[in-house]
Amino acid sequence: MSSALGPLVGVAISNVSGDPQWLYPEEAQSVAKAVPKRQKEFAAGRKAARCAMRAIGWQDMPVPCNADRSPAWPEGLVGSISHSRQACVAIVGRKAHVKSVGIDIEDHFPIEPELWHTICTPQELETVNQLDRADRGQWVTRLFSAKEAFYKWQYPLTGRFLEFQDVAITMENSCTSFEARCLFSNPMHTGFKRAWGRYVIEQALVISVVV
Repeated sequence: MSSALGPLVGVAISNVSGDPQWLYPEEAQSVAKAVPKRQKEFAAGRKAARCAMRAIGWQDMPVPCNADRSPAWPEGLVGSISHSRQACVAIVGRKAHVKSVGIDIEDHFPIEPELWHTICTPQELETVNQLDRADRGQWVTRLFSAKEAFYKWQYPLTGRFLEFQDVAITMENSCTSFEARCLFSNPMHTGFKRAWGRYVIEQALVISVVV
């Protein structure tokens, strides 16, 4: 995926079980009261973030948490971190080159049909129901991941919380790119209502990115 996104962003993936000893003091403070499993996930995400920093020629720096628990990126950087049960992934870019980035990683398992209506818009459900029955659950997983990546892309720009029904994804079976459109109406955020992304499926994982 890194080659497809170009040299302006760095992407790195890590095993989900990190070592809390890797953390900077201000990062460790962010998860001081968390259970050990969460501390390991957090450490793995920060390790991936620093690998992504190096990919764009940036020195290792701490990434603590903001008050809303989102990553507090160093001045001059934008970034995003995501975890699945198997791995974590991070993307980083220089703010001078990209206004925001969003990334999501999911285990590429089918989502249960009873959850589809909470994730998909009515139009997306129509598309899902036209697919072969065996492919539908995993297609919804890809929609879920694309919406998560778009949410993480827009949140630093708008500060707005979105529901799954607020975002419409258009993707084709024949390619790995998608369009994300925000369906709510807010004139203050018109510049951030549409974005384009890519997804890749590797080793039973789906990774979605919006830049």
